[in-house]
Amino acid sequence: MPATGRPASAPHAPARPAPGRPAAAQPERPAETMRFRQAFRRVPAPVAVLLVHAEGGGILGLTCTSAASLSADPPMAVVCVDDKTGVTHAIRQAGRFSVNFLAADRAEWAHAFSSRGRRLDALAGVVGTGRTEVPVLRTGTTSVLECGVAAIHSGGDHWIVCGLVSHARFQADTEPLIYLAGRYGVFAGDPSPLPPHSGG
Repeated sequence: MPATGRPASAPHAPARPAPGRPAAAQPERPAETMRFRQAFRRVPAPVAVLLVHAEGGGILGLTCTSAASLSADPPMAVVCVDDKTGVTHAIRQAGRFSVNFLAADRAEWAHAFSSRGRRLDALAGVVGTGRTEVPVLRTGTTSVLECGVAAIHSGGDHWIVCGLVSHARFQADTEPLIYLAGRYGVFAGDPSPLPPHSGG
């Protein structure tokens, strides 16, 4: 005689996404930190010094290898700053900053500002005031961007600072300083021009 009670449940079929709705992506496990760092050590990067007026007076400088173009219209740049420095706080308070891309012969300046937010001392003589009243390097650069703060976002252990570029200047005949594999160097590739950009 069959047992009474609830019928046995049928084996569960694999869950299927609702029609027209993609399956939810499974969370990715973060890459191992050391492998991540080693991967980026093999990506060449420009070397810039961020300059900003410090709260209470003076000027703070910080070497940055995470600076890039963000938008052409309006012109915007983005820099990523270690959240353990005082530079992001100073940028937030001042509301403006400069991005000074170093020339190939200025590796010593990159070393000088590689600590977490250094006040100017020996290099004070080469710092001037830009058109928008921000501190800028007067020499030793390929390009200088004067920026107003457009937004600041948290990104892991860094702050992502988006700047609206109010003034830009450059030296067309100056080679840039490059950071690669933990060392500073110069670009030694084929100087032939690239083909025209087709967009996309």
